[in-house]
Amino acid sequence: MDFSIDYSIRDEMRKISSKYDLDYWRQIDQKAQFPEQYWNSLAKAGLFGIVIEKKWGGMEKGFLDLCIAVQETSERYSGLGSYLYLSGSLVSSIFSKHGTEEQKTQLLPKLARGELKISIALTEELSGFDATALQTKATKLAAERHSLSGSKTFVNNADLADYLIIFARTSDVDHQGKKSSGISMFLVDAHNPAIKKRKLERLGMNFVNSFELNFLDLVVGGSTLIGEAGNAWRNIVQIFGLDRILTSASLVGTGRLALNQAADWSKKRTVFGKVIAANQGIQFPLADCAAQLEVAEALTFKAASLADQGKSYSSEAAYALLSSSTGATAATDRALQTFGGHGYYKDYNVERFWRDVRAHKVHPVSEELLLATIAERSLGLPKSY
Repeated sequence: MDFSIDYSIRDEMRKISSKYDLDYWRQIDQKAQFPEQYWNSLAKAGLFGIVIEKKWGGMEKGFLDLCIAVQETSERYSGLGSYLYLSGSLVSSIFSKHGTEEQKTQLLPKLARGELKISIALTEELSGFDATALQTKATKLAAERHSLSGSKTFVNNADLADYLIIFARTSDVDHQGKKSSGISMFLVDAHNPAIKKRKLERLGMNFVNSFELNFLDLVVGGSTLIGEAGNAWRNIVQIFGLDRILTSASLVGTGRLALNQAADWSKKRTVFGKVIAANQGIQFPLADCAAQLEVAEALTFKAASLADQGKSYSSEAAYALLSSSTGATAATDRALQTFGGHGYYKDYNVERFWRDVRAHKVHPVSEELLLATIAERSLGLPKSY
């Protein structure tokens, strides 16, 4: 497939990311601190607006262009620091496709300028990957208001977010008196006192804090509804699909960053009278990882290109994320091994890549569910979940 790549975006991302070296990202990780300075640099360059329409202050580019940007910032010293860039773009896509004119006018220009942080609150402790089993409820009140009650987990940046997009189950009665139930999206003030937040401690990705949220009788107005009431399932499917593509791009970049660090180290490290780069035991595993990441990149770009053309891309997104997760996991592990004992120490950075990448064997979707998707949609096997 022929990919049309906007190299101006790639070059701009490279120029910005190269200003924030591994020392910067190591300190961010050790302090568990949001990279505000890096965020502001991206905002100043307008790079949060890649997929936002021009009339809202964006570039009106496609997801292939966004993949290039995400991959570049991952590969140029940040590793999975690109994740915060990725999540903001998903939020922009939600409002571009499903928001009201009022919501677009209010939010998209600020999102394009990096002036807003909006977190997605979808996952629940009991339902996990099964979004159809959401327990959070939105009870309809008078004057088009709703009362939300429930809990969410794995909500990133909830401490810094201005708004939350909360997915909840709604019910209504049509003109024939028939009761229907579905999932709806609500835009909620993240600072509402009815929302109780508990920080979750985790292994890696320390530049973004993750939270559990609990709320009871959280009252929201009618203007907070995003899209059609009870019809957000298709929006969830779209979010999952695009998330898989963009995460894949990020993993390819991080895998290459780890490989580049390992290759540079192997050319300097001398053991038994010669540099370890001269040993096939070093060369072959690194070369194998490089080949895996090349395949993952091609699959990622193919999926993004199909998305831009409005074609079905679910199978391609599953192939891309499975390949990139496998390739990046192998690359970061091999990089740590190449550094030997040094690799286990934080001063040498590769342990951070290894920790961060490991999360993506289960997030945004587990490898097992990716395999199940491929088995069903590509091989015609019975649905197993």
